Amino acid sequence: MKKFQFQLGKLLSYKDQNLENEMMIMGGLTRQLSDEMDKMLDLEDQQEKCRLNYERDMAASITPTACQVYIHYMSFLTDQIKIVEKRIEEITEKIDIQIEVVKNLKLETRSLEIVKENKYDEYKKELIKDSEKEIEEFVSNSNIAKNHV
Repeated sequence: MKKFQFQLGKLLSYKDQNLENEMMIMGGLTRQLSDEMDKMLDLEDQQEKCRLNYERDMAASITPTACQVYIHYMSFLTDQIKIVEKRIEEITEKIDIQIEVVKNLKLETRSLEIVKENKYDEYKKELIKDSEKEIEEFVSNSNIAKNHV
């Protein structure tokens, strides 16, 4: 009997490769999100330190120029935090879209794998049926040969 061959093998291979590529994109987006979250934590930490230093210096009487420097720096940090928050939001949206792409590819790939499994099961059943038929023929021929001797 001929070897098992899945007719949609190339399509399944293509879908697997696509899925792998999309998962790599997802990993890149996740890494970007993690980097931005780290930046956010760092900026918030800097902002808190600046606020504490400002309050400490205010209690010890600060010059108007130093006060302006603190205010401008805190404003700068607030702006940077808003920019990072926006990037986090954009990356999160991209991740949500990518999740849908990956889910759809996984469904397509899984459905092709199920078709392949079913075809292989049919192939095995056919193989067993052919083997049983050969055994029956052998037994029949053996019985006929015995009876003629």
